[in-house]
Amino acid sequence: MERTVERTVPQSWLAVLAALIIPLGIWLLASPYFLGYQPWTGARIIDGAFGPIIIGMAITRLAFWAPRYWWVSFGNVVFGLWVAITPFVLGYYHSLPALINNVVVGLLVALFAASGILRQRAV
Repeated sequence: MERTVERTVPQSWLAVLAALIIPLGIWLLASPYFLGYQPWTGARIIDGAFGPIIIGMAITRLAFWAPRYWWVSFGNVVFGLWVAITPFVLGYYHSLPALINNVVVGLLVALFAASGILRQRAV
């Protein structure tokens, strides 16, 4: 009879990468005010909506670190990629601060969240 045992102690570097998503989400939420986005633009709405979602998913992933919760990390990969492509999809690529901010933060969120999926393979 085979017994499967899940590790409850995360690998330290994967946990650090997963935790780095939280400040990125906070920055995404605050960046329209620091970078001076125009009110009621797509950039401001996307950053204001997806910042808290990314923060919540990152906290959830840290709280439920077992490999069977890999889908939480996958959710943040999808949200990060969406934030990265929204300047081109919604047409606010002409605003350079919003473009650079969303592409960089979105790709970093997706990359760091992918570490949670790698956690599934590392056990």
